[in-house]
Amino acid sequence: MRGSVLFLISFLLVCNVHSQEFSAKDFLFASSAPSKKLESYLTKNHFLPGGSKIQDGSQVNIYRYLKPQKGKKRKDTLHINRTIEILRTKNNFSFTYITSLKKEFDESLLELKESGFFCGNEKDTTGILFQRKNITVLASTLKETDDTLYSLVIHQQELPLPETIQFAEDLLQFYSHEYLVSFFGESNVIKDLYYFSEKDVAKCSVLFPKTSRQAVFIWEDNINLCKPAYLIIGGNMNTSTISNYDGVIGENVWNSKAGIYSGMSLNSLMRLNGNSFKFYGKNSPSPYMIVPENTGAINFKANRVVLGCLNPSGSRLLNNSTISADEILSDNLGIYVYMMMILPSAINK
Repeated sequence: MRGSVLFLISFLLVCNVHSQEFSAKDFLFASSAPSKKLESYLTKNHFLPGGSKIQDGSQVNIYRYLKPQKGKKRKDTLHINRTIEILRTKNNFSFTYITSLKKEFDESLLELKESGFFCGNEKDTTGILFQRKNITVLASTLKETDDTLYSLVIHQQELPLPETIQFAEDLLQFYSHEYLVSFFGESNVIKDLYYFSEKDVAKCSVLFPKTSRQAVFIWEDNINLCKPAYLIIGGNMNTSTISNYDGVIGENVWNSKAGIYSGMSLNSLMRLNGNSFKFYGKNSPSPYMIVPENTGAINFKANRVVLGCLNPSGSRLLNNSTISADEILSDNLGIYVYMMMILPSAINK
């Protein structure tokens, strides 16, 4: 919880400009306070419990700002609407701040940029996403019948335990470039471009570039570099920073949960699957890729496997549109696993 509330400080400090109700010292105290002390702190600063609601099966506690009355001064005609919503689950913490003051909202966005948050879609009218390591802030405008409200949803994702990162699929729980950086460090994650072809280029993130642990993340959201579309393991890694690299990169060491690895022989892959399978011929639009269908123990729909061949002119079968693995095995062409493209499960989407 600490990280989320600490960064919330910078947002809510803007309130000082308008009401002088809050101080940096107070919010720093709140950032380290356990649940009960945080609630006490909010009450002290005039955010009173305003009920709760259920969101995605979890309870959200609501606190509404009640401006204190100061003597018999002239009644303030400016109505300020401020609400805080807190959601806690086992692995997540989110803090939503809603205000009716556009200036407060705009100054908060500026503060985010100055604090080093990455934003790829700041001109988006539906929602602006800010990211820094394992913290995201979604800024949006809420249109209501009588008012326009401005929302900042601050979300902190817990980092996984190192021992849970064993297989290539485990990397897909990292939902953004910034989240990768928060776990593996800035020196081990770079932003890059992946060339599917000369004209088809996508932004990507490369983990452990130019090493045997290299993995390329292709993002579904190519602007904000988040939501993994798939993970590429092995192959030539057609990225801009590696295309001109003349050093030696060792065989990729990432294994899939099914037991597939770069350099695995065709015979070993067949034994692992428990059955034969088909792959596309060398002249097809997807040369040497295993047909994405399940014929045995391996889910080739989720694990897209591209084969390599040491002797591509050694068999006429390779000219066919598809080739059965058991039919070509005896030709001894040196066929092996060249690259894996692993798709995220529904959980990691």
